[in-house]
Amino acid sequence: MPLRRQQILYAIIILPVLLFTPGISYASISMTLEQYVNEILLNNHSLRAGIKNVEAGYYSVLAAVGYQRPSTSAILSGSYATKQTSGNTSQENVTVGSLGLRLTQRIDISGSYKLDERQNILGYEVSRANFDSTINTMIAAAEETWWGAVLARENMKLQKEILLQRSENHRVTVEKYNQELVPKLDIVRSEAQVVAAETLVKNAETTYLNLLAELSLLAGGLDVEPVDEELHVPEFDVALNFEDALEFRPDVRAAKLTLERARIIKKLTAKGLSPTLDFGFQFTPWSDPETYATPNDMQAGASLTLTLPITDGNTTKYRVMNTDRLIQAAESSLEAIREQTRRDITVAMNNWRNASAAEQDKQRQVERAEEELRITELMYAEGMGAQIDLINAQTAYQAVRTEYLDAVRNMYVALVAMRKAIGDYSPDENGTWQEARLRYGKGKPILGEAGLKKLRVTRSTKSRNGRKK
Repeated sequence: MPLRRQQILYAIIILPVLLFTPGISYASISMTLEQYVNEILLNNHSLRAGIKNVEAGYYSVLAAVGYQRPSTSAILSGSYATKQTSGNTSQENVTVGSLGLRLTQRIDISGSYKLDERQNILGYEVSRANFDSTINTMIAAAEETWWGAVLARENMKLQKEILLQRSENHRVTVEKYNQELVPKLDIVRSEAQVVAAETLVKNAETTYLNLLAELSLLAGGLDVEPVDEELHVPEFDVALNFEDALEFRPDVRAAKLTLERARIIKKLTAKGLSPTLDFGFQFTPWSDPETYATPNDMQAGASLTLTLPITDGNTTKYRVMNTDRLIQAAESSLEAIREQTRRDITVAMNNWRNASAAEQDKQRQVERAEEELRITELMYAEGMGAQIDLINAQTAYQAVRTEYLDAVRNMYVALVAMRKAIGDYSPDENGTWQEARLRYGKGKPILGEAGLKKLRVTRSTKSRNGRKK
């Protein structure tokens, strides 16, 4: 059966791409998360290389099963001969030529063609599932980096606010010193607090710029930054189901396909000593001269060749043993990925609960620290409080606000880890995107060879039933 009738090769489904006006130079482009993910799948060179490798795998399948189809060839021959004349010793030189057409076909009497075709197709499907796993990992890393940049920018704003606050406190301290209300030590302390705040601002800016560099790398070198909008505390929006995760995770799918392929290869290998039957047909439309050329002019011939292997030096035996071990390895790999999936979901859920509880605790601490700082600043301005109390209140306020931002970031990171664990960032085997499709608008086919040649087809009922077995 031709490969295209197997109905299991599907096209690479990729996110809808975001196009920008060519010829315009952008120092830094502000994007939403949806636009950024689209840009990654448009410009990330690793993904583009992966797409082409998958397409190459498709053509490799077509080439690998080519021997199953009939082959034809044209045969043009020429020779120089000496012709003996009857009844005397004279000789005559003769040039002989012929043109023939040959058709050959190996007849599959052992049932190996179907197995070989199936294992080649499964090899393609494994590469496709591995590519989907790459997408799942890359988008998860991109979203985690995205939220890291968003929270780093918030932290940068916070540190700048603290710097302004301490600068104002230092100004008040200087005025008090000029009025001989505080000692010189208070000016030294307040100035040190300003210098420390400036250092924290520089560190926050560096962290933010480094994360922007990571975002640019994933987007194929495009300088981007998250759109400046109100920061929200994330909500848990992932449907937890371990069995669904095993169904949708692309690395689990790749492991299942690898195991299925290994079993088919074992069956195919076991046919190493199977008999073969070759059919051949040849027709010679022209030969000259007719009495010397072989085959003769307008001669046709057919042949059947049956080959019965007797021994191959135990090659088949040891190849079967080899494939048997590969099956055992594939089974163990599948179980390892199952255990890893369960572990990933459990850890992500624990991290979410911890970060969610920390966010609520830090929120209350921020409110108390803010109120304490406000009262301490008021008392210090009125000359009723010590500077050391003000410094302590400022330090506590800065720490708890930074911890609050870390808790919010950890919530986003836990959600990303959960979505990655259930394969939320990748399509399934039919090219259908999962929950992330609702957030990113996924689903349009990519342009190029895979899209233009319409490789995507629906698995037949027979194929689905065969896989379940």
